[in-house]
Amino acid sequence: MKTFLRLAVLALAGTGALALAGNALAMQKLGVRQTATSLTIKVSQAQTDPQPAKISIYVPSGYSINGSATAGTKIGTTTGTVFSRDANIPLPLSGDVVAVPPTTNAPGCDPVPHLAVWNLALAVAGNSINLPVHVDQTAGAETAFGAYKLVVCLGPDDVPAGTPGRSPNGARLLDATFTVDNVFTIAPGDTVWKAITTPWAGGAPNPTGTVETRALVSNGVVTLNARVANKAKRVLRASGKVTQSGAAVAGAQVSLLLNGKSRFRLRSSATGAYSIVLRKSGKKTTTTFQARTTVAERDATTTGCASPSLPNVPCVNATMSPFTAVSRKIRIQL
Repeated sequence: MKTFLRLAVLALAGTGALALAGNALAMQKLGVRQTATSLTIKVSQAQTDPQPAKISIYVPSGYSINGSATAGTKIGTTTGTVFSRDANIPLPLSGDVVAVPPTTNAPGCDPVPHLAVWNLALAVAGNSINLPVHVDQTAGAETAFGAYKLVVCLGPDDVPAGTPGRSPNGARLLDATFTVDNVFTIAPGDTVWKAITTPWAGGAPNPTGTVETRALVSNGVVTLNARVANKAKRVLRASGKVTQSGAAVAGAQVSLLLNGKSRFRLRSSATGAYSIVLRKSGKKTTTTFQARTTVAERDATTTGCASPSLPNVPCVNATMSPFTAVSRKIRIQL
């Protein structure tokens, strides 16, 4: 029978507090996460925030969009939550993202030629809601934000029931997430997504309430170094660092894998560093070490919103994208 190698933890460093606590104020948020084949966008706000009239999400330079899907083709999925003023309760949304003809237009929303239109075909409280996402090429000053923008318009919720154009059930957006597959070609390196949101006020768009939100998208990294600290006592030290966009990630949970299995869990310090000392017992063998971490979306408003894009339009929130990273493998005989 194969001998089980028992490793005892002798020391552990780097158990720093969680980094980048959430914003103190409830504000609109934009989040983006991506893989090689899919891209997910989430917009959210507090129930006390006004209903958005128009949301323009700018796709950073370096991305390309495949708008060739034929009408009726499912290209993704969508979920969300609204607060129904009529029922005075939050209601869940779910459905598919379906390509529709590029001539499709929400009334009065985005009267320009579209590269594509994606319909969020949603079901809520037994009702069907179609919410077009207009995919446009930018022009003029907007090209500074990126080559494309995604435009969504919502009806007002703060007008009497029966008012033409009112949102169904007096629904106010709380959050909406949609994922599209094989549509975006991902840009290399770090990118900054920007959204400009203008709210409703008393049944009319309120330009003075316009705000900017941002999503910083970057691949994270976890490094690993492992070396024998005392050969006679069979002591080994493993250490590394968790970073994203070159900055330390504090409070990240790091799993140390031995021969492909997670054996020890550590927290990164304020500098992103982690460290563990192990002693081996049993017969001499070769062990493969690797580190893995999964980091959730984090608030990055302080640095991410330092320079708003437009005059008199405050940048109220920025997020740093989630990521999963694995280190190189290190083989040590001990």
